[in-house]
Amino acid sequence: MSDINDIQNENRTFFAGPQAMQVNIKMQHGEHTGQPLYSNFASVQAGQGVVIVDFGFLDPQIIHALNRLARSGEKMPDTVNARMSSRMAISIDAASNLSQQLNQLLQKKT
Repeated sequence: MSDINDIQNENRTFFAGPQAMQVNIKMQHGEHTGQPLYSNFASVQAGQGVVIVDFGFLDPQIIHALNRLARSGEKMPDTVNARMSSRMAISIDAASNLSQQLNQLLQKKT
């Protein structure tokens, strides 16, 4: 298992005409990327040629209260506030690649 501070290498395939070339990409920390942000909620929206992903934090007490309301059959609130941790706008290709990587990771975990 890798440390959270390790930056993962990714082999990415690029298509140049009829041939595909594979390039090893190693991400370096940027100015503000040294500290991970915690999120327990995500929302995905389509944009013009991009996918917008909002990562947020929902207070665990609110999650428990909502579960309790749902189990008891009581009326759920119309809106629940969460704190946005980060917003990312990524290309369709990057979103597809992220989806594949997440699916592979989650299949290994189950």
